[in-house]
Amino acid sequence: MQRNKWSVIRDYIVKHCKIIFPLIVLVVVAITVTVALRMSRERAEDENNGPEANPSAEGDGLMVDLENIPEIPLQTINDGEVYSLVVTYYNSLATGDVDTLRTIYDTISENDLQFYKALSEYMDYYTEIQLNTKQGLEEGSVVAYIYYRVRFMNHEDEFPGSNMLYICKREDGEFYIKNESSLTEAEEIYITTVSDQADVKDFYNRVSVEYEKLIRENPALAAYITEVSNQVNIDRGVALAEQNQSAEQPKDGGEGQEGDGTTTVTPEPEVPATPEYATATTTVNVRSSDSEKADKLGSVPNGTRVKVQEVGVNGWTKVVFEGADGYIKSEYLKFAESTAGQTVIGSVTAKTNVNARASASTTAEKLGMLTGGESLDLLAVEGDWCKVVFNGQVAYVKAEFVSIN
Repeated sequence: MQRNKWSVIRDYIVKHCKIIFPLIVLVVVAITVTVALRMSRERAEDENNGPEANPSAEGDGLMVDLENIPEIPLQTINDGEVYSLVVTYYNSLATGDVDTLRTIYDTISENDLQFYKALSEYMDYYTEIQLNTKQGLEEGSVVAYIYYRVRFMNHEDEFPGSNMLYICKREDGEFYIKNESSLTEAEEIYITTVSDQADVKDFYNRVSVEYEKLIRENPALAAYITEVSNQVNIDRGVALAEQNQSAEQPKDGGEGQEGDGTTTVTPEPEVPATPEYATATTTVNVRSSDSEKADKLGSVPNGTRVKVQEVGVNGWTKVVFEGADGYIKSEYLKFAESTAGQTVIGSVTAKTNVNARASASTTAEKLGMLTGGESLDLLAVEGDWCKVVFNGQVAYVKAEFVSIN
């Protein structure tokens, strides 16, 4: 029952976050704590429906019965160390100051930092920041609910938004933002529960009403936010690719310089061709953008073949789903070999109807059928199989059923 309650709370907040700030929810929520918490919790809910113990947590003298958390009123904070940390956080987002973001988080991924940096190119500044807090699980910690208004470059409109951060105190007394990935189970339970309290729901509802009013009066703003979001994803991918390439360059001797002073030309790395198709290795969700917090468009069952549009460096693949764009985590896809860059060495003609398969095996996925007399471009002969181009993709047919031309 408790897990079902958490799911309802999580879904409520996620729904409102997507209404409140369709771009910022992809960015700010990417590494800050949200009431949605981690998607891994959803997987755990599916796998474990058994009875649970009544948990409690203790930290620095604070004992909390997680099944009976009291109502904790929101407090508005206008100064102090926590307020200063929050302002620093938002200023760093607006300016793309990734060095400062590294210092105020306990941990943060390079992928998220590059997203922030790319986003800052489109942001102007935060015109307003309001901090509300509830006591955290551990002594000195707080659950921070922030209302803000932000301007984007070349736009006079101020976009309202909200966010939640879990702020803790180090042993030296310095405050920091705790990344979602670092949360303990007890902290997740606590944050979810206090965020279901009436004053927090009212807080999110007020921002939601304000945002909806802005979009009703300026319908083009929604399209602008979507456009910026797409471009930020592209910019982040480019930055990560350049960063990875730079890390692979030799650190000594300068550009292409050998130890004896001879200058050599380093060839440009070959960019791997994007595979045309991929097959789902399990039943997997398809989302509206490359984020686990994005809208779920549907799912594809294990073994489903999808058309690939782009393989992102951020671990997501853009695919064609029901005639539109969709995104799937790359780890759940098996990519087909691309025909790009392949050399045609001849052709084959089917002697009879023969199956075209995804790999050189009779148990491999069937891509279709080559009818008797039909010819295909031949890429290679690999033992008992011919590697061919079938419907624009690499396929394999049994050599005994075709004539090689």
